[in-house]
Amino acid sequence: MNFYTTVLTLLLSAEIVMGSCDTKLECSLLGDLLEMSMKQKRPDKGCQCLSRTTIPAFQSMLTKAQTPGNNGAIKFDKVVINTQKGYNPTTGIFTTPLAGIYQFSYTVMSLSGKHLVVYISHNNVKQQMTWLKGSSFETGTANNILNLKKGDQVAVKSEGSYTIHSDSTNLYSSFSGYLIAK
Repeated sequence: MNFYTTVLTLLLSAEIVMGSCDTKLECSLLGDLLEMSMKQKRPDKGCQCLSRTTIPAFQSMLTKAQTPGNNGAIKFDKVVINTQKGYNPTTGIFTTPLAGIYQFSYTVMSLSGKHLVVYISHNNVKQQMTWLKGSSFETGTANNILNLKKGDQVAVKSEGSYTIHSDSTNLYSSFSGYLIAK
């Protein structure tokens, strides 16, 4: 509410200033005031705005078939991007470096004609499952938005001893996530 009050005050102040200065100066002053009000400042005067290097984000792919075992994390081993180093390809687990609301998605492919059941895990609690069984290779995708605390863990896990299909040429299976709001 404080942000909106500030913007409204600035707009009303701009109306008062209009006519007292030349047009270029009015626009410059108003622009500077709006820009200053849009930035959130910390006590040390540094900007709290997140940038492409400070927003936690990762994209990882599976380069070979994997059978992680019942409730085992799938280790998506090819890391495409991993700002803030939250994703660990050795464990397959993303550990939240900053509290906030995150969006996660995964895509998995089953072996031809085989079952595959996987789920998103938040601190070892199942969030959403994908169940596949067809006469050929099947692909399933899920998207989740989670409110996470710093240190929370998210992974894609197998609901049994199923094999997740992928290969280094055709990266069929992937896992990604990123912060959408602090």
